[in-house]
Amino acid sequence: MRIALYVVALFVLFWLAACGTVPETVPERPDPEPEVAAEPLFDPVEEAYESISMAMALGDPRQAIAAFEEAQLEDPDSPETRVLLANLYLTAGEIDEARTLLQNTLDTDPDNESALFSMALVTGYLGDRRAEQELLERLLEINPEQARAQAALGELQLRNRRYGPAESAFTASLRQEPDNLVALVGMGNLKLRTENPEAAERYLDRAVEIAPEYSFAYADRSRARALQQKLGEAEQDLTRAIELDREFSWHYLDRGKVRLERNNFRGALEDFDRAIDRDPSVFMSYVYRARAYDQLGERDAAIADYRTALELRPDYRPGFVPLGVLLFESERYGEAAERFAAAYAERHPNDPADHGLALLAALSRKMAGDEAGARRYLEGRARDLAGSGLFADMARYYISPGSDAYIYRQVSRENDRFLRTRMNFFLAGQYEVLNRTGSARALYREVMDENLAGFIETRLARERHERLQGVP
Repeated sequence: MRIALYVVALFVLFWLAACGTVPETVPERPDPEPEVAAEPLFDPVEEAYESISMAMALGDPRQAIAAFEEAQLEDPDSPETRVLLANLYLTAGEIDEARTLLQNTLDTDPDNESALFSMALVTGYLGDRRAEQELLERLLEINPEQARAQAALGELQLRNRRYGPAESAFTASLRQEPDNLVALVGMGNLKLRTENPEAAERYLDRAVEIAPEYSFAYADRSRARALQQKLGEAEQDLTRAIELDREFSWHYLDRGKVRLERNNFRGALEDFDRAIDRDPSVFMSYVYRARAYDQLGERDAAIADYRTALELRPDYRPGFVPLGVLLFESERYGEAAERFAAAYAERHPNDPADHGLALLAALSRKMAGDEAGARRYLEGRARDLAGSGLFADMARYYISPGSDAYIYRQVSRENDRFLRTRMNFFLAGQYEVLNRTGSARALYREVMDENLAGFIETRLARERHERLQGVP
């Protein structure tokens, strides 16, 4: 979605840059007839184009169309005039009208550069990338030095993730026109995608300099700065983008993400609220707002937002686990088990770390008092867990938690600190289910003391230890 908006916004910019100039086809002002006492104060043709330019500058393309239709133009059917009207229709979002005018122009003047360029924009907007590329390449055959066409071709290649051809096209455009905005922003985005944020920032600095009213240049530069951990400057860029376009939801979402990284959770929450107010269909806004709520300790609100996100995007696997963790902490163990099991079912088969999700699903069932359900679940995962070492050993202990001598010895002897710490959490969980509270509390304490950042087991051990404080 952002790419489509980006392309349209860029088109509006370079169209505005040309809009105020009277086309070459407008006839020169005739000398006054001898019998006329005084020269007219206004040229109606020039005044019409000034009205169109003013309407576009005010962001009102429909008023510009009205000014065009009211004008007394001497040659309304010239190719240049028809392309001008087509561009007005395109800017107003009336795509069919624009395409019809442009096609009529190309039928009579197939090498018209302006018509070819605008038709390429129309086909790109409609999603026909092959036709868009053919039109741009045809235009460049006619005029290889057409900087706008090179920039548009670069943007098309960038969208197709063909980074080499995209860079060549942007470079060719900037060689002809060093301040071409589309090429500068496109090159900035190309450098972002190829993990060169320093170079991206340089291109986007220039884009901001030549188009200080273009909000997306600031938004893109903020990403380059954020990747370099220039978080304060990134937030400033997004604040400026919001000032320029207060209704675009993604600017608020992006600034909220930067504020999350800066641990400004209340500020982030405000931004995610605004993003959702403006476009409630973007599921990632709810995901990030849930993270802000989670950081603020507002579990119920975080759970509600994760659920909304998953209603909008049921296949968003990264939302399964954090929702499961919140449900587990809220002692909604049955629901937590479902989320962990769903995450395990969608796991990457070559990631052994994900086997912990199966143990979390089983432990959640045990915490819910469903020992038989936990056993059936793990028995059904036997093939998946086969050969997984300590994960398989712990699963067997969960299925038949009689003597813990073997599993305790295996965990204690494990040399991998990370794996040993994780297994201590699952062992502690089973001890808690068996009402061996003292042993559970001691192992939870060991997990906490290891302080493995980013591990679910560390977080849940801390929560369980707090619950067991004072429990005999």
